[in-house]
Amino acid sequence: MRTSRFEPTPAWEHALANPDCPCHLLLVAVDKSRIIGWCRVFPSGEGREGEVGLGLLAPYRNRGLGTRMLRQAIEWARERQFTRLKLITRVDNERAIHVFKRCGFTANDSTQGEWMEMTFSL
Repeated sequence: MRTSRFEPTPAWEHALANPDCPCHLLLVAVDKSRIIGWCRVFPSGEGREGEVGLGLLAPYRNRGLGTRMLRQAIEWARERQFTRLKLITRVDNERAIHVFKRCGFTANDSTQGEWMEMTFSL
């Protein structure tokens, strides 16, 4: 997926270089041969917590794909005995916030500027 802001973190580099590593989850949504979305869970380094990320190309939103990938990610984390998942999203990203809340994430009081953190207890 094209973005002007993406710079791979060490977690991304590890996930891409080691796709079979059991410590992370990287789901990819494909339409024909085109990548249209992704969902990932990376260990946060804080006990049994994970960081979640999700993205879909605009034409594929509002079809339930993001919800299905997020629910699969939650189940994956539950099976691996994670205790909590967290994510950061923009406060004005109402569509994403709606999906995250529908899947059980709650907003924390730690909103900073245009960003908010949400968590899911497993």
